[in-house]
Amino acid sequence: MFHDLQAYPNLTQEQHRALPHVSNTDLSNLKAQVLGQLRTPNPQALAFGAHFHAAMLEPATYQRTTERCPWEQLEQLARQVRRHRYCRDLLYRGTPELTHTATHTETGLTVKIRPDLLVRSRAGRRLTLIDFKTTSCRDYAQFVSTVEQYDYDRQAAFYTDILQADRFLIVGVQKKAPFSIWKVELSADALVMAQGRKKYQRLLRACAAASTSRFTSPANHLAA
Repeated sequence: MFHDLQAYPNLTQEQHRALPHVSNTDLSNLKAQVLGQLRTPNPQALAFGAHFHAAMLEPATYQRTTERCPWEQLEQLARQVRRHRYCRDLLYRGTPELTHTATHTETGLTVKIRPDLLVRSRAGRRLTLIDFKTTSCRDYAQFVSTVEQYDYDRQAAFYTDILQADRFLIVGVQKKAPFSIWKVELSADALVMAQGRKKYQRLLRACAAASTSRFTSPANHLAA
């Protein structure tokens, strides 16, 4: 499905975003365009997520900025995740935010991903990808119901196939009391992964077709 996999140690988040390759976010934007939806990301929500991840994954370099952000809340959440027994072990053994690029064999598109955390087994034979999501869901069941709503299945299949990983876990971090932490292993459900794989493949084909045809809407390629 993918070839020419390359890793880029020490690449910053800003440098990653500047790479002219197709990301999972680009696929979300293309889907919204096809469906005629207006995507207007909330700058404060984006800032919260970015700084939360920095505080959790790279506390040694994390620092507050001049942005308007609920710093105490996100720092409390980050501390809670780092104190959580299961998450603490993952964070200790894992590699945070390592950019990878690869070529999608079918379309020739170059794609980029930056998993929150990559964890190799102690024997080095199994690779697990971890993605942390802050959420306002009231319970575990509601959080699981957002997997399809927010295309986490597509992200799981996309990342797993690029890196040939064995497992993909989402860790949900509840933003309000009781501040629960939930684990959802998407890779354990073959139907979920198959659905996610179908989603990203169709979007990549639409993206490739649209890029070579000036007068054809991506919607036409996606429907094909």
